[in-house]
Amino acid sequence: MGISMELMRVSPEAAQAALAGQAWPRPKMRDDEEFRAVLSLDKAWNALQWLLTASGCPVDPVMGTPFLEEQPFDYAPPGLLTAEEVLRAADFLAGLDFDALADFADEDAMDEDDVYPSGYDRQRAEELRSHYVDLQRFYETAAAAEQCVLTTLT
Repeated sequence: MGISMELMRVSPEAAQAALAGQAWPRPKMRDDEEFRAVLSLDKAWNALQWLLTASGCPVDPVMGTPFLEEQPFDYAPPGLLTAEEVLRAADFLAGLDFDALADFADEDAMDEDDVYPSGYDRQRAEELRSHYVDLQRFYETAAAAEQCVLTTLT
């Protein structure tokens, strides 16, 4: 099975309600929407997070900043990226193509940091390409709409 990551584009008001513990948003999903409000990174999240950290990303576009830490969670508390952080993430991701990101793959260092699943060398990092392209589009769309991003491990 494994742990998966889900990211959700939401309005700043919906993000504030989630931060306050009032309500977890349920984005409206329209059939004609070009790119959905929810993105699943499946099990690629941990490797992408490690690579983006290694590449110097100024924010964590995978986990965000944890909140609601005092409540019990199966894996980790949800995370948030503000609209300003979303814009910084989108700018960074737009300027970093996948080949440059994958060059940061270091199997020994990633295994030492317990990146799941293990064994990511430069060649295996190719498995992450479509997830990275989706992440770039997701943040581009969120930044253009001045949205926040909520993250959850499932």
